[in-house]
Amino acid sequence: MLLRRFAIACLAVCSVSAAPQDTDRDTRAREYVQFLVLQLDQWRQEFPHRFYLAMMRPPVDAAKMSAGAKAGAGELGDSIGRLAALGNARDLTANAEFRSQVDQALAAAKDLNLAMSTQKFPTPLQSDWDQIRSTLNNLARVYKLEMLAVLDAPGGGGRGGRGGAAGGPTPATGVVAGGVAGYIVDQSCAKRGKGMWTNNECIAKCLRDGDKIVLVTEEGKIYQISNQDKITPESYGQVVTLVGKADGDTITVGSLKM
Repeated sequence: MLLRRFAIACLAVCSVSAAPQDTDRDTRAREYVQFLVLQLDQWRQEFPHRFYLAMMRPPVDAAKMSAGAKAGAGELGDSIGRLAALGNARDLTANAEFRSQVDQALAAAKDLNLAMSTQKFPTPLQSDWDQIRSTLNNLARVYKLEMLAVLDAPGGGGRGGRGGAAGGPTPATGVVAGGVAGYIVDQSCAKRGKGMWTNNECIAKCLRDGDKIVLVTEEGKIYQISNQDKITPESYGQVVTLVGKADGDTITVGSLKM
């Protein structure tokens, strides 16, 4: 009888202690989805308009684009708008309507994704599309939906305008003359896709919680930073070039250029 009472008491304690963890996990998952939607909602303010302008100018050949691709930017923008309208649901990660809308956004983006890989759109537009696609794929992972293929662009048609969501130039990849270029992020966010690389508030919070600062290049290669004190908060989420000594995947920073 005593053993039975002890077992019941233990079960009650475990249930009480687990509940806050489950709640925290659900809250973090909901906030992550809301952040992804916020990123998409910011991009949709300009991307469709810039896409249609570029579609009417050489070297883009609109005659070779499918009807789905031509309509895709507008349809994707509408889908993202509906996601933003549903984004305050408390059961966001289990919400069937929201999941269905994510699926519709991915469907709208499929032909558009193909067009961006076969037509020579301007480099800044391609850079933005890379980040939109990455963010959509992060949503697809959350809701276990089919992700968009990562397709290489044939080459940019110019370098005017802004370069991606951070508003700065697209970083060079790998080792470049004078250092290594990429985004300053925390180690956790570096693994969660481009949508997380420019969120300086999230990066600062993760670092306060004990995470490490890393450099992640445009193609996703992560470099550890041996002397963490060389990185200032002003660079969080920014495109920088680290100059110093590299030993494998670890950089000892001599200077930082923004």
